[in-house]
Amino acid sequence: MHILDKKTIEKVIFGTSTKENAREVADWFSSSVEGQQYLSDMLDKDAFLMEEEPEDFQNTISPYRSDVLLSKINRQIVRKKTIRLALSVAAVLLPLILITGFMVQLSNRYDLFGNSRYSEIYVPKGEKMQILFQDGSRAYLNSDTRLRYPEKFALLNREIFLEGEAYFQVASNKKRPFIVNTGETSVKVLGTSFNVNAYKDNKEIRIVLDEGEIVFAARNNEYRLNPGQKFIYDTENKQLYLVNVRNSGEESLWKSNYIRLNDTPLRETLEILDRKFNIPFKVIDNKALAYSFNLLSEDKSLNYILSELEKIAPVKFVEVNDTINVKCLK
Repeated sequence: MHILDKKTIEKVIFGTSTKENAREVADWFSSSVEGQQYLSDMLDKDAFLMEEEPEDFQNTISPYRSDVLLSKINRQIVRKKTIRLALSVAAVLLPLILITGFMVQLSNRYDLFGNSRYSEIYVPKGEKMQILFQDGSRAYLNSDTRLRYPEKFALLNREIFLEGEAYFQVASNKKRPFIVNTGETSVKVLGTSFNVNAYKDNKEIRIVLDEGEIVFAARNNEYRLNPGQKFIYDTENKQLYLVNVRNSGEESLWKSNYIRLNDTPLRETLEILDRKFNIPFKVIDNKALAYSFNLLSEDKSLNYILSELEKIAPVKFVEVNDTINVKCLK
């Protein structure tokens, strides 16, 4: 089959061609190597546009968009009566098949229709996990953490759900923000590194930014966070606090098996140890809860850490039937 000239294709695109030309272009797309290559190039171009500029793709009315082009061909073919019904039916079906193929191709890469299935990961106490998302973003999950994410990210955003603690390194994509939902709050980023601590039993959600910029949303309000800053959201009184930190990387030292306590109350300290070593604690004397601890320990045993805590405050840790009882010595 001969190669169609650009003017013929443009007439079809702009709706000024005859039904015969529209049929000829459709036939050229379906049965010739050149036509299939032309259409393939258009599909690749639109797929790239949908990934890099999804909002622009949705808003554009350019007649050169492949789905618009195929729709125009279809309308021109069916606009007038045809003599041969079989030829008319074939000509109508062809562009519809091409359009469907185009959408299927893109849906295989993105969740165009918002019905992607979700997967869920749970990291047990005493363990950590690292996962890589399909867009190149990476998440480090701490112990006792649950993460729910779609098998395919949506076209206009990359949304996941977190309960626990995770450190994220988000692949940059200005048109598809990465959104971390933590129940009452959410974090929206374009490309950055940050730590989120949002355990269900904690009364605080803490977010620390290492690089880039994030938008923290709570109670229908949005707040921007810059590197070296920490948001603390009190889930009980619904208050938000902004804190400047000297070294934001300290918040994610758990990734390297460090235990870091920074004026940490005993109750929270016990929760951290429970998650890391998967052993429960029982406070026998509530007076012990008045103490807080400062400690930085790299990959040490539980017995070593408990002995260090006993040096800091007048408390005693005693193991009884796979549970560690906590007593106050004063």
